[in-house]
Amino acid sequence: MSFGHGGHFCIGASPARTELATVFARLFRRLPGLRLAVAPEDLDVRAEQVTGGVRALPVTW
Repeated sequence: MSFGHGGHFCIGASPARTELATVFARLFRRLPGLRLAVAPEDLDVRAEQVTGGVRALPVTW
């Protein structure tokens, strides 16, 4: 995820990063066995979009 650069830097970047760190920490504490259900190379990456990401993120626990 990107929050821009220079004059186009997102004013909410710092709170968003803090929130994401909190969410992921709690998620992994609550579901300690959480892992990908497929091999990383089998993920369908959205390379055609600026923000990237994956089309789906199958997990299991």
